[in-house]
Amino acid sequence: MKIRILDRYILSNHIGPYFFSLSIITFVFVMDFIINYLDKYIGKGVGVITVLEFFTLSLGHMFALIIPMAVMPATLMAFGQLATDNEVTAMKSSGVSLYRMILPVLAATGLLTVALIFYFNMLLPESNHRLMNLMLDIGRMKPTLQIKENMFSDALAGYTILVREKNDKTGEIKGVQIFELKGSVPRSIIASSGRMSYRESESVLRFELDNGEIHEMPDPADVKTYRRTQFKHFTLNIQDTERTLKRSERTHRGEREMTVGMMRAKILEYEGNSVSTRSRMNQVALDHIVAVFSRVIPNITAIAPGASPPPPVPEPDQVKAIPRVGNETEQILQILETQNYALDSNLRQISRYGVEIHKKYAIPFSCIIFTLLGAPLAIRSGKKGMTISIGFSILLFLIYYVFLNGGEKLADRRLMDPWLSMWLGNIVFFIVALVLLRQTNREFTVINWARLNPLKRWRRADS
Repeated sequence: MKIRILDRYILSNHIGPYFFSLSIITFVFVMDFIINYLDKYIGKGVGVITVLEFFTLSLGHMFALIIPMAVMPATLMAFGQLATDNEVTAMKSSGVSLYRMILPVLAATGLLTVALIFYFNMLLPESNHRLMNLMLDIGRMKPTLQIKENMFSDALAGYTILVREKNDKTGEIKGVQIFELKGSVPRSIIASSGRMSYRESESVLRFELDNGEIHEMPDPADVKTYRRTQFKHFTLNIQDTERTLKRSERTHRGEREMTVGMMRAKILEYEGNSVSTRSRMNQVALDHIVAVFSRVIPNITAIAPGASPPPPVPEPDQVKAIPRVGNETEQILQILETQNYALDSNLRQISRYGVEIHKKYAIPFSCIIFTLLGAPLAIRSGKKGMTISIGFSILLFLIYYVFLNGGEKLADRRLMDPWLSMWLGNIVFFIVALVLLRQTNREFTVINWARLNPLKRWRRADS
């Protein structure tokens, strides 16, 4: 009975700090969202209801990071307060080990981990899919939102637009390149500056360009038809850019819009493509080798697995001179190179899906790691080290994020296995947590943060 009371007491001390941490981190994420999206969308004529829907769907991927992030500060604050009030010492003197103190929190964190795995696999993919659909619909509704600096935009059907500099308030643009693919004659329009505006009544996006050139070639097969036209002022009106929001449903899903089952099906598909590509490469190379040697050694044929041994090798005087096959070899190498690119693309896709699968388990499991790491760190910090340790927890999460993001980049380049890229941060922190737990349970040593401050140590030595 006393143990149950102790468990409830320890858990009750975590509830407040956890929701406090959750609210603070959520506030930071929401402010970042407002700066990046709300001002841009509301200021450009997107309806309030649509913006609220966009914000609600965006909370899906926000909470995927917010919930694990809040575990470490909550654990630090809860156990730090217990250590400050000497309650940890009282429990230690009553025969309660540090492992037993952490057990109720660890059980609660385990339930949170299971809930997060379900969330990552079932709810988050659908939320991301709806968010992506809405973003594309807003982009079609207001194409100027999709035209960004130093990025090619295909938001307008039949046009590819690149703008080096853009002022959203005045509509001024610089370094403009417009590739018009509509019509019978494709053309490229280049201008040093101009102005972009939208005409509500006509549903027209207007480009008023200054000091540029128009490049056209009516007959692509005849270079003589190429013409270049220079202009000081030129106006391009792009029709049918409707501002009303038209809903659409994409059937395609990216890897972050899929469940684990969907991604495993994709991996099987790409693995089958890889096997077929390797088989084609082997067959092309084998056929070429047989073709070359058949000109040198008559009656040679390809040897299939399990076939009878080849005929005896002829005498040297029976061997013909090796013919020149340079052009043919170059063609075969080009074919093999193309197939190799296709194989590499398939393997990269397999790696990307593998990363996303392991991410759906690695991030939720980090909640347990942060609990195991935060409890001994808070107890060893003592009364003065609590504030510093909370700041240190933010640093630890940044390090964990570097492991996560860096591992994803390495896995996408096939420099690291997907499982290792996502679990390496958990493995490292788990080892550190076990060491801290063992030492803290044996000693309950208090960290002297002043001794770890190099500035104070230098002043002490100088005096």
